Amino acid sequence: MKIPEIRRQEIRGLIQQEKSVSVEKIADVFGISVITVRRDLEKLDELGYISKVHGGAIVKDSFTYEPVFETQKNLYREEKLRIAKEASKRINDGDSIIIESGSTCLALVSLLGDKKNLKISTAGVSVANELLKLVQDKKDFEVSACGGIIREGSSTYVGPHAVSYFKNLNVDMAFIGAVAISVEKGLSTATQFDAEIVKSVTECAKKVIILTDSSKFEKESYINFLSLKDADEIITDSNLKKDTAESLVKQGIKLTLV
Repeated sequence: MKIPEIRRQEIRGLIQQEKSVSVEKIADVFGISVITVRRDLEKLDELGYISKVHGGAIVKDSFTYEPVFETQKNLYREEKLRIAKEASKRINDGDSIIIESGSTCLALVSLLGDKKNLKISTAGVSVANELLKLVQDKKDFEVSACGGIIREGSSTYVGPHAVSYFKNLNVDMAFIGAVAISVEKGLSTATQFDAEIVKSVTECAKKVIILTDSSKFEKESYINFLSLKDADEIITDSNLKKDTAESLVKQGIKLTLV
């Protein structure tokens, strides 16, 4: 049985994706009793994440706040792994790449074992830790982290030192995660620090590939920092809503669903 906090976060994600969900559907999806669903919804409502209504719950709003990495990495694991597997196909031996930060980017690290002679940089603290384990076996990899101020909630290096580091790089491709994506406004994030570091990552890469699960779409966070037209590809899971996918394709954005 899942830890209640993780289950509630997954229920919250379902409500954000569907906009409104019945108690019965939540019980069916998560294999829990109606009583447990109602308790979870009461707790999520108390925390201000959703609005509990008669017979179910509705999304509170479309605004995405600061992600907590340790919670986020346990959500949508299967989808993130599929996305990471697809992303790994873009990497060739001898490439220089950036794996920015975030839980989907973290999943990509474990799939690089069959690659050769990679140069990998990252802005993610947890990504750097996993890369350290990887280079113990892959002696032909060159791995570096930007350093800087550690933001614990998002497990990311930020600040002037981190931004300056990426401004001095030229890489083949950058894989970036997402806090919130709007078809109209593009990617947005929780703080100016986060926006500055990801912008510096995208500006030094020949190709920018967004890795994100479908729950991040049709959301907005505090600061817009990247138009979707400035990305070369978006890789997400097949649960993406049809009308959202169609809107992206109409804009000429390369979209890969897995």
